[in-house]
Amino acid sequence: MEAAPESIIVSKGGAKLVISVREGVSHAVDAPTLRLACRCASCKRARIDGKFPERFDGVTIAEVTSMGQYGLNITFSDGHARGIFPWSYLAELPKN
Repeated sequence: MEAAPESIIVSKGGAKLVISVREGVSHAVDAPTLRLACRCASCKRARIDGKFPERFDGVTIAEVTSMGQYGLNITFSDGHARGIFPWSYLAELPKN
C-alpha cells in the first residue's frame, strides 16, 4: 500500500483504524497496536532506554491527520501525537 488508500475511517470510540485500499478490500488495526508501533524519535528513545510500555490497554485514536500522499499522523487518547505512519508501514501492521 504505497499510494493513499481509498478511505480511512476511525471506528466509533476510536478503537480501530479501518483502511480501505480498494472497493471491497479493507483491514483494521486497533489503537493499542498502532500506539505500540509508533516509530517517532521519542518512542524509539523510550525503547532504547527500556522505558517503553509493553502494552497500551485502553488507548484510543483521538484524531487522524493526513500527511498528504505519504501517510497519517495519529493522535492517541494518551496525548501522544508525534508518530507518522506511512501507508506502507500501516499495511505491514497486524490486522484485526
